[in-house]
Amino acid sequence: MPDYRRLAREIGQDVVARSTNLIAHNGRAFWKLTEAGSGELAWLAFTRPDVRSALARRKVWTLIPHLQEFMANWFVSVDHKLTEQSQWIHTNIDVYEARDLALEVPQPRVEDIKRITRPEALMTLADIDRLKVTTVLGQGTARALKARR
Repeated sequence: MPDYRRLAREIGQDVVARSTNLIAHNGRAFWKLTEAGSGELAWLAFTRPDVRSALARRKVWTLIPHLQEFMANWFVSVDHKLTEQSQWIHTNIDVYEARDLALEVPQPRVEDIKRITRPEALMTLADIDRLKVTTVLGQGTARALKARR
């Protein structure tokens, strides 16, 4: 029986090269956000491009490592839609890279947490929802994040 692994890998790489959103099995597209100027890792985020609600399609949830939660982040959501003058470079990644990257994400500054919880655009306070790391990335990542503290 022929070995089709090489062909499968090539097809997978071709799909990734043509895709604008790597969609995980749970409908989430993951993003690595790096500072535009320095290239330093700033956030791990996800979007849900296939949901029906227009607001939910525009929302970007960012990882808050010490809370072990992803929180809807209005200012990252606004930045995600910008084509020029963006503060962060948004790189689409797969769920496996997201799980690894979760352990490297820096803790957000206190000012950033306060800013998230005081929306000025796109969302209201009621729209700032949270999802646990276990729900988004699984129990293994949650345990590793807990051990990181």
